Amino acid sequence: MSLLLRGGWIVTQNPRRELVRGDVLVEGGTIANIGQVRDSADRVIDCTDCAVLPGLINTHHHVANTLLRGVADDVPLEGMLEKAYAIDAKLTRRDVQMGALLGCIEMLKSGTTSFHDLFYWEDEVARGVREAGIRGFLSWVVLDEAFTTQRGSPLKNAEQFVKKHKGDDLVTPSVGLQGVYVCSEESYAGAKALAEREGVGLHTHLSETRGEVYNHRKKTGLRPVEWLDKIGFLCDRLVAAHAVWVTLNEVRALARHGVRVAHCPTSNMKLASGGVAPLPEMFEAGVTVSLGTDSPISNNGMDMFQEMKVCALLQKSSRWDASVAPAQRVLDLATIDAARALRVEDRLGSIETGKAADLAVLDLHRAHATPFNRENIIRHLVYACRGGDVRYGIVGGKVVVDEGSVTTVDEGAVVDRVQEIAAELYGVNA
Repeated sequence: MSLLLRGGWIVTQNPRRELVRGDVLVEGGTIANIGQVRDSADRVIDCTDCAVLPGLINTHHHVANTLLRGVADDVPLEGMLEKAYAIDAKLTRRDVQMGALLGCIEMLKSGTTSFHDLFYWEDEVARGVREAGIRGFLSWVVLDEAFTTQRGSPLKNAEQFVKKHKGDDLVTPSVGLQGVYVCSEESYAGAKALAEREGVGLHTHLSETRGEVYNHRKKTGLRPVEWLDKIGFLCDRLVAAHAVWVTLNEVRALARHGVRVAHCPTSNMKLASGGVAPLPEMFEAGVTVSLGTDSPISNNGMDMFQEMKVCALLQKSSRWDASVAPAQRVLDLATIDAARALRVEDRLGSIETGKAADLAVLDLHRAHATPFNRENIIRHLVYACRGGDVRYGIVGGKVVVDEGSVTTVDEGAVVDRVQEIAAELYGVNA
């Protein structure tokens, strides 16, 4: 089916970052034309007073943890993980699928069309991805068998998952690692070898807290980035989430090896991790940086518009410099730089002919976004707009959000079922 988005403000995110007033023609799931399109289409959507932008990309997530939303607020990371592990041990495969499906709905409705996940039972997350119609870059988590609740070998589980899902249109499998606190050198080596053998990406937590860094240095004599460099794990397949507690030399090491960073400001702030990821130094060194919401247990929401705003404000506040992290650069982190982090910038992250038609249409005709004009639209997207302003979501040319409602699944039924699962898990009635 062909689709014509008529008369919107097109935020291309192309190399020239052009903002075009016009149309976007979608044919066969890809972007066929941009500008003043004279052709018609099977469906025409009026985008007057709307911004048409590339679907946002969330590069660090644990989507099935919607089931844990609100169970560990106002506690530090260690306390949060203790509660999370206790509930994780009770989850069934069906629970994971439903939790993931709920998260996919939330993301689609707020303009996110792709996400990068780190979890076990990613095959159940994949079911939710396909049912919702979102793109999932799914990393099966590997850790030492002494620490896992997985049945069998985590590394073998990851290998089976990758082989099963390679080549899927919506699901891109990869290999994850929990972090240096539960992964030995052997786990890192095995995961990297698997990723290289299968030609897929790697995804891990890295230097999220001061405790993680100093405990590892006490154990090994090296900080986590230094240690991973020494054992030969750092590479351009890797997306490292957080990277808050890193030195300038470590930033240079990440850049030297082509490691990409997923910055998660809201989660880091809520967990009081302390410190602020040194984005200006990462930019200067040439590190590709993107944005992630992290888990619903440590963020509560998945609104990438909120994440962009928090990112910008945190950098400005911590540096005492209002010019740091300008709106255009932060929008890049959620679009084209995120696609680059996942090594799919040839297909996603910008509105250009030939790329996949993953798009979000945002209503600017709202009190909180008025007045809008050519000069302030990019800034409005970062500082004023909200996920709730999304009217349409399109993935691969398919309209998955229509006038604010998900078209692929029954949202009410999913919400009801997850509420029932939560009551069973917590032993608390609604």
